[in-house]
Amino acid sequence: AFESDLAAHQDRVEQIAAIAQELNELDYYDSPSVNARCQRICDQWDSLGALSQKRNEALQRTEKLLETIDQLYLEFAKRAAPFNNWMEGAMEDLQDTFIVHTIEEIQGLSTAHEQFKATLPEADKERMAILGIHNEIAKIVQTYHVNMAGTNPYTTINPQEINAKWDKVRQLVPQRDQALIEEHARQQNNERLRRQFATQANIIGPWIQNKMQEIGRISIEMHGTLEDQLTHLRQYEKSIVNYKPKIDQLEGDHQLIQEALIFDNKHTNYTMEHIRVGWEQLLTTIARTINEIENQILTRDAKGISQEQLNEFRASFNHFDRKRTGIMDADDFKTCLISMGYNLVKP
Repeated sequence: AFESDLAAHQDRVEQIAAIAQELNELDYYDSPSVNARCQRICDQWDSLGALSQKRNEALQRTEKLLETIDQLYLEFAKRAAPFNNWMEGAMEDLQDTFIVHTIEEIQGLSTAHEQFKATLPEADKERMAILGIHNEIAKIVQTYHVNMAGTNPYTTINPQEINAKWDKVRQLVPQRDQALIEEHARQQNNERLRRQFATQANIIGPWIQNKMQEIGRISIEMHGTLEDQLTHLRQYEKSIVNYKPKIDQLEGDHQLIQEALIFDNKHTNYTMEHIRVGWEQLLTTIARTINEIENQILTRDAKGISQEQLNEFRASFNHFDRKRTGIMDADDFKTCLISMGYNLVKP
C-alpha cells in the first residue's frame, strides 16, 4: 500500500522538475532558488525511494524468516508428539507390575526389556534431533532479532518436558533391570523348591501305594502261622514308622512352597494332601490288619481251632473274595460258608 501511494506521487515530482526546467529556459530571474528547491525535492524523493526499498527488503527477509520458523515449529510438533507418546508408554511399561509363575515367563519379560533397551540409542538420536529443531529456532530468533510473540502454535510440548520425561525413562530402566533380576532369582528358587518337593513326592507316593498292596497281600496269603504273619506285619509297621522322617521332610518342603506362594508343580502329580491321606490310610491299614490277626489268634485259641482249619477258612474266603478287597457281600459270604459245610437252611 505504501509503495502504491509512493508511486502515485512520482508524476508530481516529475512535474515539479519539468516546471523548474521550463523556468530555466525562460530565464526566470529567480531560477537559482527554484533549481535549489527542486533539487532538494528530488533528493528527498530519491531518499524516500531508497528507504522504501530497504524497508521492503527487510519485510521480505523477515517474512521468509517467519515462514522458516513456522515450518520449524510444525516439524517440531510433528516429531515431538509421537516421541512424547512413546516416552509416556515406555514409562508406563517400565513401572508396570508383572505377575509371573515360571522361569520361562520371567525370561520372556527380560528378553522384551532387553529389546526395549536396544531401542534407546535411536530414541536418544530422535530426542536430540527434536531438540535441534528447537535450538535452530532459537538461533534464528537471536541472530536476526526476530520478535516472537507466544510459543509454538502447533503443540504444547516443550524441550523441558521432553528432557524431564527422557530422564525419567533413563532412571526407570535400571530399576526395571533390578526388579527383573530379583524376580528371576525368585523364580529360580521356586523351581528349585518344586523339583525338591517333586523328587521326594515321586518316591514317597509310590512307596505308600506299594506298602498298601503288600499289607493287603500279607493279610490274604496263607504263608506261615498267624504268629508268623503277626511278626511280619509288626516288622512292616516298624519300617513304616521309621519312614515318618521322610514324610516330615516333605511337609517342610511343602511349607516352603506355600510360603513362596507356589500353586502348581509340573514335576509331580502328587500333592501334600495326597501324601497325607495315603500316609494316614497306610497307618490305619497296618494297625487294623495287625488287630485282625491278633483277634484271629485270640479266637483260634479260645475255640481250639487248628492251623489247618484256619488255612481252610482263609482259602475259602480268598476264593470267594474275587475282588481281593478283604470284604464280601452277603451272597458271596453265604456261598463261602456253604462251601465249608455250614448248613444255612432255616429249619
